[in-house]
Amino acid sequence: MLMILTVFLSNNEQILTEVPITPETTCRDVVEFCKEPGEGSCHLAEVWRGNERPIPFDHMMYEHLQKWGPRREEVKFFLRHEDSPTENSEQGGRQTQEQRTQRNVTNVPGEKRTENGVSESELN
Repeated sequence: MLMILTVFLSNNEQILTEVPITPETTCRDVVEFCKEPGEGSCHLAEVWRGNERPIPFDHMMYEHLQKWGPRREEVKFFLRHEDSPTENSEQGGRQTQEQRTQRNVTNVPGEKRTENGVSESELN
């Protein structure tokens, strides 16, 4: 059995691709299908009612789509051109120098710093 998954390749929903999904298709397969040859880290995110959630690479997409049932029409899938937040945390916080630099750049003064997704207040 085959399903077609529409994946938006940009935020404005102008550019999209349709990905054939079989019961064996993983999220990683979808990401590899959608991204440009040679492009770096990407992840698949689902957006439903304004809530965005990254999908783990090992997720079985056919089963995932079936779980949405009739609400599947309300869900949109986007290829995000960055590392998945969940993939980073699963690696036990190991990061490249480039990722550390990006994290430092995105820190906002006065904002509580988080370490591996856990804020300092949660650690105390």
